[in-house]
Amino acid sequence: MQTKTVILVDDEPAAINHLRSVISGFEELQIIAEVGDGKSAIEEITNKEPDIVFLDIEMPEMNGFEVAEKTRHLSYQLVFATAYDQYALDAFNTNAIDYLLKPIRPNLLKKCIQKILYQEGLILERLQEQVTESETLVLSEGSRTRVIKFTDIHYIEGIGRYRRIHLTAEGEASNNTDTIISDTTLDDFAQQLSDMHFMRIHRSYLVNFNRVTGLIFESRKHYVQLKECYTKVPVSRSKVAIIKERLVDGYRIPTRRGA
Repeated sequence: MQTKTVILVDDEPAAINHLRSVISGFEELQIIAEVGDGKSAIEEITNKEPDIVFLDIEMPEMNGFEVAEKTRHLSYQLVFATAYDQYALDAFNTNAIDYLLKPIRPNLLKKCIQKILYQEGLILERLQEQVTESETLVLSEGSRTRVIKFTDIHYIEGIGRYRRIHLTAEGEASNNTDTIISDTTLDDFAQQLSDMHFMRIHRSYLVNFNRVTGLIFESRKHYVQLKECYTKVPVSRSKVAIIKERLVDGYRIPTRRGA
């Protein structure tokens, strides 16, 4: 397995020492920087582009969420390590792979590392080898790996550095969730799904065109309606004519104006 590089960010030396002592036991990991404030963290993450960052939240001058936001354009696995449990929801919204509470028990830290090294790596690789059907996606969502049928997807939405996959009722029942977060880009999704009746209708939206039932013009904007989906998905002006043509060719519900 290829060595993964790690940066530790915490203003408490004892916390850094604890992280280092556990991480040093994994030959697959290499610590390339240790810093104690947010500004230095941004510099190190930007310059060294690590695979994994262990990040404290409450620090002088700049907190961990600000560091995560300012480095969101970089690809790394983020683990928050903090003494405060009230930030858990905010941490989830950054799509951090884990949220560890201080004092961090060594077994929980080891479990987190193993999750990064093996669940995100080997299991995903094995699933990709096993899934031979062309009508599925293998996705890594934080600590979980999912296999999603194309037919279970309503649409895919771009939300900052991540994408939210909105599932049909069947997809929700199969996966016990109505949405899945992925760091795969919309461009990559569009390429993978180009032959599966998916269409990029907006810079932030990719829809399963088999589920499109109509085109709406409402409040001077166009939207598509999807079967069994209450959300109206925005359409770029440049895509309106193409969508109308496809709707006509497919004998779908005609376009109409909203209230």
